Amino acid sequence: MALYLVESYDHQVIHDSASSEGVVGQGGASEKIYLHVIDVSDGDVARLAPREDENGNQQHDRLALPRNEEWWIAIEGEKIWPRTVRPKLTSHCRMDERGVPRPVPLASDDLATLRKLGVRLP
Repeated sequence: MALYLVESYDHQVIHDSASSEGVVGQGGASEKIYLHVIDVSDGDVARLAPREDENGNQQHDRLALPRNEEWWIAIEGEKIWPRTVRPKLTSHCRMDERGVPRPVPLASDDLATLRKLGVRLP
């Protein structure tokens, strides 16, 4: 298990019986997106695929669990966690050697920054 910064249209998300209250991400596109920190298992990370919206359209810039519309990990998120400057905390992936996007968990420095901001982590 590792902690990931994920995006959602919902203020509250529930994953594996844990609830997260999100913050409105800053910057980027004009749509309102909440950022959450959730604990995602290695098994769930392996199952991530392009997100499908409620109409069945694939969103190749977002990875989500099958049949999950609640939250996703952005390939390259534009929304920034409020009050973070360097590094700016966003939901994002890195490309592996085959060019497949792999989600990046939060590093210990990122977690320390969030704690300083008063974020309750899972």
